[in-house]
Amino acid sequence: MTDHVLLEAGDDLVRQLAHEREAVKAVLELVWNSLDADATEVDVTIERSGIMGVDKIVVVDDGDGITPEKARSAFKQVGDSAKRVGGVTERLGRPLHGKAGRGRLRAFALGDVLRWTSTARTLNGQLMRTTIEAEISRRKTWLIDTQTTQEADSPGTKVELWGKQATHLNKLLEPKAISQITAALAPYLLTWTDIRVTYDGHHIDPQTQILAEESDDLTFEYEDQTHPVHIRLIHWRTGAERTIALCDAASAPVESLDVSAEHADFPYTAYVLWESMPRHRNEIPLVTLGGDTPLAPLLRTAREWIGARLEERRRRQRRQLVERWIEEGVYPYSRRPEDDQTRAEQATFDLVATSINRHIPGDRKKKRLTLSLLQNSLRHNPDQMVDILEKVLSLGGDDVNHLHGLLQQTSLSNIIRASSIVTSRLQFLTALEHLVFDVETYGMVKERDHLHKILERELWVFGEEFNMMRSSEIGLTRMLEHHRRAVGWDPTPDGPVRAVDGGTRRVDLMLSAESHEHDRVRHLVIELKAPSVDADRDQAHQVDDYMQAVLKEPRFANIETTWDFYLVVRSVKDRLRPSVRQANKPEGLLSEPTQYEHASVRVWVRTWSEILREAKQRLEFVRKGMDHNPSLEAALAYLRQRHGDLLPDQLRQPSTAVPTPRSGAAQSPAV
Repeated sequence: MTDHVLLEAGDDLVRQLAHEREAVKAVLELVWNSLDADATEVDVTIERSGIMGVDKIVVVDDGDGITPEKARSAFKQVGDSAKRVGGVTERLGRPLHGKAGRGRLRAFALGDVLRWTSTARTLNGQLMRTTIEAEISRRKTWLIDTQTTQEADSPGTKVELWGKQATHLNKLLEPKAISQITAALAPYLLTWTDIRVTYDGHHIDPQTQILAEESDDLTFEYEDQTHPVHIRLIHWRTGAERTIALCDAASAPVESLDVSAEHADFPYTAYVLWESMPRHRNEIPLVTLGGDTPLAPLLRTAREWIGARLEERRRRQRRQLVERWIEEGVYPYSRRPEDDQTRAEQATFDLVATSINRHIPGDRKKKRLTLSLLQNSLRHNPDQMVDILEKVLSLGGDDVNHLHGLLQQTSLSNIIRASSIVTSRLQFLTALEHLVFDVETYGMVKERDHLHKILERELWVFGEEFNMMRSSEIGLTRMLEHHRRAVGWDPTPDGPVRAVDGGTRRVDLMLSAESHEHDRVRHLVIELKAPSVDADRDQAHQVDDYMQAVLKEPRFANIETTWDFYLVVRSVKDRLRPSVRQANKPEGLLSEPTQYEHASVRVWVRTWSEILREAKQRLEFVRKGMDHNPSLEAALAYLRQRHGDLLPDQLRQPSTAVPTPRSGAAQSPAV
């Protein structure tokens, strides 16, 4: 007997429900139909055409089949599945997956011509074979033919789908298809172990693909009510599956969310089991649009739990990697970090190094060199580090974006750089002190050949503010140009500048800075002397000549300018000492004329011990300030919150020490 059954739904609705580009989901729907029919064997065969494209899809099962009565009912209506929400199968009592009668419509994603051939036992015990056919050109009309069959036959269903020429069907041939099907069926197959599903010749066995799993009972709040929910997280050994499966209480998936962009370093599936899930199957789009639905707080709770579990896994893996580097002797840190800045640097190094591990060479020497270069880049060029790594290690776009996010979303790069600068400058001051005062060296250090050239690169010694303009070994005329440029005037000279005696003079260094108070410009003119030269009246008169040249020359006049002239020496001779130690005046002040109305002018005799002491005090103040700097603690707090998986255990809490790595840790090689 043959019937023509007309589907009671609009053509647009049928086309919409078919989801014709979701081939893997369409196959899954057919598999679920087989499982809902109490099948224990389900085989999906993909027949290929001559050019290796998909020609035909066949799904065969040994389930209870479709009776003629069920066929006429099921293929007539949509949205009113005979499968009860939260119900179980008739014979084996397994949970039903039914999706409101929409599964059969998804078959149009796989073929333009569909055929179900199903053998089932009727209520009177007779075996009947039912054939159901449809074509995409008349997708609302189903041809149903029924006839009796031989008792030798057994119940089961065969679904054949062919005739669709579409590139999206090639997704069925990708390895990802197997991982998607494995993830979707995993809870069911792990519970009902007597079921065997085969896909394109591959046995779907989730147990062999599971690396680890964990679960928990959670709650979420919606409309002043607390809802219990169970979550099960499966970590896969391989593949790229990253999915949140929304399931009913029996683990039957209702909807799934592709979360490929979240925690991209791990393949996983999170099964969120909620008894009321089937009643909210159509609300996923509302979550994206910010609609009022219980799925929003449920997903927020689930994502937070998933993120915490994956961060813990990531932390374990990365600490294991660091431990392996220590054992290999390639890790560039070897001693206990002494302060929060060093701990922050080391933690950030671990964060970055483990993130790019797959780009680090396997050879031990190359690995050690690469890690040392990374440490050096982080310490001295944190802002450029990502660009350096991109060029040296040929990082891909995802890795580059990830590293930019790690280093630019916090102030850590600034803190690391500042800490490195302070440390380097303190080391420089120690070396400079040795050059100037050590009896074995100061006699060899010359003013112009050594001291002058070194200090040109380290002008911060005289004050951090002197960074606007600087000139070296210039005459008085050039000094005028420098001054006029600093105050915003036309620097072009209209004639040379002479000293009081009519001669020429050259100053060693002239530095200028903008003062934030009173909009003033401050000039610092420095006369350096070799460490072997002590200050006497002759040297003092030399600096005084520079001051007099400024005082007598109207072109230097500017009421918003302060001039300081420094004579910098190792020590001051007795004849000059009374002149620089006068009552009611700062020590070292040699002259401060009061009759000059156009600028503030002062002459100083400064010893290296005073300058070095002041520079060290400034740096120590900065370093101590950084130890208690709220911005540092905020940055470390950010690390703990967002990247706690990457931190040493001891750094995951504020103000804790990090243990010294085991013996065998590598000293940082010279780079």
